[in-house]
Amino acid sequence: MAYPSALSPEEVELLLWLVPEDIPAYKPYSNFILSSQIIGEGRWGEGNLILDKKISPIDLTLGMPAVVAYGECLINSYPVSISVHEFNVDDQLEVQFSGIYPIPGLPAISDKWCYSYWKPGDLCPATSTNMKEVGVKNISNRIRYTLAISVAKKVLWIHHSQSGFNQLIPVTAFYDELLRTKHIRDAKLISHPATFFERVNDFTDAEYIQALLEYNKKASRKFEASDIVIEAEKPKKSIFHKLIGK
Repeated sequence: MAYPSALSPEEVELLLWLVPEDIPAYKPYSNFILSSQIIGEGRWGEGNLILDKKISPIDLTLGMPAVVAYGECLINSYPVSISVHEFNVDDQLEVQFSGIYPIPGLPAISDKWCYSYWKPGDLCPATSTNMKEVGVKNISNRIRYTLAISVAKKVLWIHHSQSGFNQLIPVTAFYDELLRTKHIRDAKLISHPATFFERVNDFTDAEYIQALLEYNKKASRKFEASDIVIEAEKPKKSIFHKLIGK
């Protein structure tokens, strides 16, 4: 394929579905998609597109930036995954189509889901199953973030209440911090992050929030956490205290 070239209407439609204009966190990405062109391919080749508003060189030594939005669908009955990434250091936008590329004209798109529209209280977008949620409050006792965990999909993210951004976070890095918070040094657990989803109810909300704050200190994309508070867990009442009403 010759570059530079314009995104096809089908590509624009799918990308704007992932980064909806009406959710503040995603608007810079949707605006960029609407005003840019494909200048070439990333190091993963076909379907790994680099977008820019101008013709510029592509640095293939750069690692793929963190995912901003991710979704899956069926196109003409074939599974396709789509991701939009952070702007790179050259202010280019990297997007990835996996499964079918180029996207066929007038495609039959079905069974689509993505994380971008999720809000606290919703089911998991991928599996329509219940989520585990941990509210992260600030000093004004308002929920600033929600840690969302899908056991069925084995994925977790942070919902930013103000902007609507759903920030996917790596399981291994977060689970490491959670185990440290709990003072667990079991090598079998550390080397098998999937066990996290078997143990989601073994940790308190305070431990989840503490691990999230520790993860944030080391993350490439940090969220504002200076006003986050960790509420002390209330001790469980003994049967005796329940009986006497104390």
